Amino acid sequence: MLCKVYCACCNGLEVTTITVEVSVSVGIQYRLVGLPDSAIKESQQRIDSALTCNGYRLPGKKLTINLAPANIRKEGSSFDVPLAIGILCASKQLEENITERLSSFIILGELALDGTLREIPGALPIIIHSMNQGFSSCILPRNSALEGAEIDGITIYGASTFKDVVDILSSPESCKNMIVSSKNISMQKSSSQEKNNYDFALVKGQLKAKRGLEIAAAGSHNVILTGSPGSGKTFMAKCLPGILPPMSKEEAIETSKIYSVAGLLQMMTNNENHTGGLIRQRPFRAPHHTITVPALIGGGNKGMPGEISLAHNGVLFADEFAEFDRRSIEVLRQPLEDGVVQVSRVRSKNYYPARFMLVAAMNPCPCGHLFDGAGECKCSSSAISKYRAKISGPVYDRIDINLIVRQVAASDLIFGGDVKEEPSSVIAERVKAARDIQLKRYSSNNESFFTNAAISSSGLKRYCSLGKREELFMEAVINRHKISARGYTRILKIARTIADLAHSDSITMNHLAEAVQFRCPDKDELF
Repeated sequence: MLCKVYCACCNGLEVTTITVEVSVSVGIQYRLVGLPDSAIKESQQRIDSALTCNGYRLPGKKLTINLAPANIRKEGSSFDVPLAIGILCASKQLEENITERLSSFIILGELALDGTLREIPGALPIIIHSMNQGFSSCILPRNSALEGAEIDGITIYGASTFKDVVDILSSPESCKNMIVSSKNISMQKSSSQEKNNYDFALVKGQLKAKRGLEIAAAGSHNVILTGSPGSGKTFMAKCLPGILPPMSKEEAIETSKIYSVAGLLQMMTNNENHTGGLIRQRPFRAPHHTITVPALIGGGNKGMPGEISLAHNGVLFADEFAEFDRRSIEVLRQPLEDGVVQVSRVRSKNYYPARFMLVAAMNPCPCGHLFDGAGECKCSSSAISKYRAKISGPVYDRIDINLIVRQVAASDLIFGGDVKEEPSSVIAERVKAARDIQLKRYSSNNESFFTNAAISSSGLKRYCSLGKREELFMEAVINRHKISARGYTRILKIARTIADLAHSDSITMNHLAEAVQFRCPDKDELF
């Protein structure tokens, strides 16, 4: 008898439906074909033990199992459950009505020797793919099924054991308690309830730096902070998540799919504030400066997403930016420009979204004390030039905002306790208002982007138009600072964000002047 069970596999974020074809005939043999990897080939032992523990058995006949399409390599242990179900149906150990229902189910899961189901990576993109392909239901391990709790349009069953899978297939109506929905997850508390050790209220002084970071957060602009050690660069960067607006459901799905494929989604969502479902907080990734290129950009044998994709819709914080390997810095060029990264391997090419906000921090010189006053810095001019040259011109040109961070005055540190600094919650309200303006503007025009930093070249004329006076001003700025075409467009986008923060429909001279200051700080500030 021939039986077909449907499952799926991920190649990056791309999902392919896999048909498990099981044929039972005369003889004694177990053959598994269709480009399976070692983990799938070893499934026979796991399936044999799991079936025995649940009152079933491997038939003493010739078993031929094909994983179709046969030209795609299948990897991982998530095929255990569909293989076991196919074997039982083909050998008539399960009721005939179960075989008839298989066409509407996607089934996945790894089997323990006692029949317990273990979680699998990539559950979320598989659930979304199943819904788009017209399948009515998914059966997944309980913890993996929780990833799709907030996805509408498909019934998701969370099974803990192999017996649960058989029960669901036998009588779906009587297993409604196994259906996963948003009611099964504990949602995240509001930001006001969460304890946050990084708040702009704790930052003394640094008004210009805080203003620059507010603009960066409002428009999702890349920013670099240059300053002496201990001036507060890292602390302010870690305050950024507290002022970023929450992700929309579409953004949460995009980001959660990446974490699901990487096998990190459950770790990100299983905490005291949020159990299961989608990631709701914008990611904040802070890789160490010794990170390798594959770890940053993505790769490995399976073409897994790297740090830049894990930071999608969030922040990638590169502390000690000049200490990163030159190749690691240079590979950021294309993702910063296009918002997507291609991970190429011998057998495949994986595309991952990587529209992140780069926040870099570095010292002004090798010793770091260039800004501390006369006599503090002992670095030669050639050493300073060589140090800064680690960040190439093309990379530097892709960073929108350049912030100079100087040491806080002693009087502000000691006597500034009575001065009430703006808390992150107040700044966050302004940022959210600016983001809402951008969302309304671009969604009403059916644009594919929703922040000012992502405005396309064709959209600059429409969304960042200037008056005659402003055009003459920008001509003078370009000639004075030798600004590139990319630099000019970045200034326009920053000015657009400043205008949104001021709830202004048009870009004025004040907005442009402030944007130029953040894009091109005066040389007096640098030395």
